[in-house]
Amino acid sequence: MSRKEKKHGRRRTAAHPDFHNGMRADAVRPPRKKRRRRGNNTLWYLLILVFMVTTTIVLTTTVFFKIKAITVTGCDRYDDRSLILSSGILLEENMFRLKDAQIREKLVGEYSYIADVKIRRKLPDTIVLEITQEVPFGAIDAGAGYTLISERGRVLECNTPVLPEEMPIVMGFSEESPEQGSYLEESDSENVKRMRLIMEAIRKMDFPYYNVIDLSDPYDLKLYYQDQLEIVLGTDSSLEYKLELILKVIETEDLLNGFRGTIDASYDGEVWTRPSGQVKTPSVSSRPQDGQAADSGAASPPDEGTSSVGSGEVLPSQGDDSG
Repeated sequence: MSRKEKKHGRRRTAAHPDFHNGMRADAVRPPRKKRRRRGNNTLWYLLILVFMVTTTIVLTTTVFFKIKAITVTGCDRYDDRSLILSSGILLEENMFRLKDAQIREKLVGEYSYIADVKIRRKLPDTIVLEITQEVPFGAIDAGAGYTLISERGRVLECNTPVLPEEMPIVMGFSEESPEQGSYLEESDSENVKRMRLIMEAIRKMDFPYYNVIDLSDPYDLKLYYQDQLEIVLGTDSSLEYKLELILKVIETEDLLNGFRGTIDASYDGEVWTRPSGQVKTPSVSSRPQDGQAADSGAASPPDEGTSSVGSGEVLPSQGDDSG
């Protein structure tokens, strides 16, 4: 190689420093990475997100979702227009600014037959008032009329002149003339529970022979069927079983045909019949006062000339049925 070529070769080698010992320099040293300012970008993202959320909330509560229609469901006791006016809900009001608890409290407090109210928002512009109604459970004979009560002990109507069909008269409450829309006194709370237990057992057993429930004595609960049957239940335990035995006695001995007297199921697993020739439903004035229990013949042993059912088996009557 000539001196000139060697000179140029050295220059090429010097002009290309990427080659070193037969290897490229970039294969040895990693490329440099560009540094990014992530802190500033994150702050901007948070500011944009806060702005978007704030804008959405403002538009939702001021511009969008204005009420255009109000409907009522589940209520046939009161006029829809009256309920809407009483609720205080106004058209063009934003549906998400309504205070549900206040609306419910207002309607339940003003209307005795309303048990609960749910406010449904039907987007984009409709409010639905879903009403749950109270159901009359029993009636208190107040002398001048009847006071209808619900299963929770709320007074639904006062001085109703006509007793609704298949509505039992319930005796034993301390307050004869409570205020409409109120609840029975605290002292009557246990009797409300007993009334509910008796009615539930009656419904499950499909028991038709009653029109008066006497709760005057918690240890001597009674049913009356017109002026023909006095049915003694004793305490509120095993009510379904007691009613089952009573049904067997009535059907087996055909007590609805000519029998008039007492059917006593207060003894465990037994039912005794005592003909008396007449049955007198106790009047309102004969209720025990100040929580004192009325005297009852249920605690005394059955008289002679009675029939019994033990363990669900009907036994023949003994003696004369004339009493």
